Amino acid sequence: MKKFLVGIDGGGSNTKLLLTDINLNILETSIGGPSNFLKIGLDSASRNVYELVIPFIHKYKESRFYIVIGTAGAGRKNDADEFEFNLKKYFYQNAVVKVVSDAGITLKGAFENEDGAILIAGTGSILYYKSDKVVNRVGGFGRLIGDEGSGYSIGRKGLNTLAKILDGRLHSSPLMNLAEEKFEINSQELLITKVYKESFNIASFSEVVIEAAIQGDKYSLDIIKEEAEELFNHITTLIRKENLTELNLVLTGGLLSNDNIFKSTLINKINKELPQVEVVNPKHSPEYGAVLIAKEIITEKNGN
Repeated sequence: MKKFLVGIDGGGSNTKLLLTDINLNILETSIGGPSNFLKIGLDSASRNVYELVIPFIHKYKESRFYIVIGTAGAGRKNDADEFEFNLKKYFYQNAVVKVVSDAGITLKGAFENEDGAILIAGTGSILYYKSDKVVNRVGGFGRLIGDEGSGYSIGRKGLNTLAKILDGRLHSSPLMNLAEEKFEINSQELLITKVYKESFNIASFSEVVIEAAIQGDKYSLDIIKEEAEELFNHITTLIRKENLTELNLVLTGGLLSNDNIFKSTLINKINKELPQVEVVNPKHSPEYGAVLIAKEIITEKNGN
């Protein structure tokens, strides 16, 4: 019976799949609906994963599939076990399913078996580090008590600044003009309605703050500097905790995957003050990291 490896990066917006043979030769790629079970629930997430994988199970008949999915929330064992149990109900007996954290597959893809850290800054934020001796983390306490340097934190500060401008406590600035242009917010009443009655996506306002900072908006530049400092503190804390003399660091997540003033502010500070840190590109994608974990599962089962 042929064996295939399936690596899945389960996100809140979409799910990415990579299928390889046992020798890690890439055979198929695909993208499907969201599979972050914390956002859409176990059943919807499981169904989306199943619908993404099942065409390949039908295509490569009479084969055994080793499926590893990494997704947010799976860093907590009870949640990962519950999602894994739910997923197994959807697949045939010839599929082995394993659920791990999104950070786990990102780390594996970024560094394979080498030491390194990933700094994730999207809607939330967290720093993960792994070596052959330890796995450690800094941050990741969620939007209510943490997630400094994240889209949510930047967006919240931006909205707070906008409230002060609309109130007259601060002078008008490009931030207000962009808020009206992008979200049609130009009064106290509209801001309150958006945030408290229309479930406004607070993290999305980080885009306005970043664009305003590019235009030289003082308030936004201050926010960018403060939040970059927060992520910088994540890194210095890790270095202190692990007594590191060198560190390879991958920047990832919505705020750090693409070039922008927030990312450049952070990188400039790292380059200036942390000579032991090298910002590097990941070796592979998170879904390839999931494939590598699937390969390890087969090796463990075979005892070699």
